[in-house]
Amino acid sequence: RNLPFGGTRIPCNLRDPESITNAFTTIDTSAPQLDILVNCAGIGLTKALHETSYDEIINTLGTNLKGVILTSVEAYKRMLKFGSGHIINVSSTTGIKARDMETIYAASKFGIRGFTESLRLEAKPHGIRVTGVYPGGMRTAFWDGSEKDISAYMDPEIVAGQIVHALKSDASICPSEVVIERS
Repeated sequence: RNLPFGGTRIPCNLRDPESITNAFTTIDTSAPQLDILVNCAGIGLTKALHETSYDEIINTLGTNLKGVILTSVEAYKRMLKFGSGHIINVSSTTGIKARDMETIYAASKFGIRGFTESLRLEAKPHGIRVTGVYPGGMRTAFWDGSEKDISAYMDPEIVAGQIVHALKSDASICPSEVVIERS
């Protein structure tokens, strides 16, 4: 489906490497060069570790961490050909500071931080910028079904504006991380 900003929606299951490969193959047929990847998909898990099932662990790590890694690999390979590009991996403030009852979620988000920081160092000599974005709670469908009061959480459009700001920064600099907390 066509999106308002001129892009096309390409379905992709972040837990399925074949789905990711197919999505990037579709991108290859519609664009001569990949300039930007914004990894901004994830699931939450707030639960005591001893009550967490293996399926919940695999699903959370598979979506939040493996999905970011696999999509970054595909984008990075394409960006290397042109010696430019910008990968933005959106994590969470939980990727900086752990929270009670979020053991597996924190593991996935801390993993994104380590991956992003290492990729930034690897990509820099190739002219590719890599930025980690760590927002706090936002008012999104992420919280649907939760009993949590999200009225004080951030507007996702404001957070998106900060991501666009990082993307528009001069190519001579690389914002290594953007931490966005509620005031």
